[in-house]
Amino acid sequence: MYNTDDHWKQWGAQDPYFGVLSLDKFRKENIDDNRTEFFESGAEVVSRVIAMATRQFGPFNRGSALDFGSGVGRLTIPLAQRFKNVVGVEISEAMIAEAQRNCQRYAVGNVDFVKSDDHLSRVAQKFDFVNSCLVLQHIPQKRGMTIISRLLNVLNLGGTIALQFPVRRRLPLLGQLVYMIKHNVPFTRYCFNLVRGRRLSEPLMQWNEYNLIEVMALCSVSGIREFALHPNLSEGMFSVILVGRKDA
Repeated sequence: MYNTDDHWKQWGAQDPYFGVLSLDKFRKENIDDNRTEFFESGAEVVSRVIAMATRQFGPFNRGSALDFGSGVGRLTIPLAQRFKNVVGVEISEAMIAEAQRNCQRYAVGNVDFVKSDDHLSRVAQKFDFVNSCLVLQHIPQKRGMTIISRLLNVLNLGGTIALQFPVRRRLPLLGQLVYMIKHNVPFTRYCFNLVRGRRLSEPLMQWNEYNLIEVMALCSVSGIREFALHPNLSEGMFSVILVGRKDA
């Protein structure tokens, strides 16, 4: 299996918006015409998640927020418009640079970005709200569980966490076979890119499933005793958003 971090860095350098939200209108050649829609979609996600948390737990502190897998700032910027200070955590330096430019475009000055690793070693504070959306699916579960543990650790007592992750992906047999070949046989991705009319060097995207019970158990031992699950089924991928509050 290829290294998902290396591929994500390639997405950041080659086609960062499409890497975040894989629709052709967000390709690099189209993004100038669709940038507003891209960020409006992020604002809708943030509003929806905050509404979920507020319905479940009531109003919560809007002091600080962390956005794990911040990409080009699709969710980081609307978070910054709702919280006093925000930290975006991202593995791709190219995406961090583009996110900083987007913060300037939208006159957002209360965001800091730090380079990611599995232990969040560059994150030096705790937060009232921790968010991750459309990120963990690109990270193998073993590594992802380490990251989730760290995200829970940097959450303040009484703080709220929102994690989106897939729990099952249904592909037809041929689709499963194609995925396994692309992701395990060297150089075959170039052939698939050629057949699909994409750039030969376009990187892969991993799609990883998580064990819902294991994630819930990890949350529980980390002080998340009360949480809600919001399911979603899209294009054969069944995922959940887990919204929880850490015991005060």
